[in-house]
Amino acid sequence: MKTILIVDDSPSLRKDLKKLLQPLKNVKVIGEAVDSDGAIRQCNQLSPDFIILDIDLKNGSGIDVLTKIKNNSPKPTILMFTNYSNNAFRKAAMRRGADYFFDKTNDVEKLISTLIELSAK
Repeated sequence: MKTILIVDDSPSLRKDLKKLLQPLKNVKVIGEAVDSDGAIRQCNQLSPDFIILDIDLKNGSGIDVLTKIKNNSPKPTILMFTNYSNNAFRKAAMRRGADYFFDKTNDVEKLISTLIELSAK
């Protein structure tokens, strides 16, 4: 079973993601965070396999969280999931170590199918 940490400041988005992920057999949401401090703390405590990470967080940037998490060991797979989907944000996230980058508006199905594929490995 692969584990997931969801990092997003929107309660409704976290709830919707958990609902979408619940039927998947090989993944389990083990934690949630709404801000950068909580994301780092949860990552260190839970050691998730995957992190679904937004760019815009309450007290910081998901890009900064990404950088800190990628300096940890083990390094979880980071799936950026954001409304900030322009090329500048995409390039910044990929340079800092994001494994995947998805637009919240258009890529929900891609996010889920990617998690299904990754969890089967």
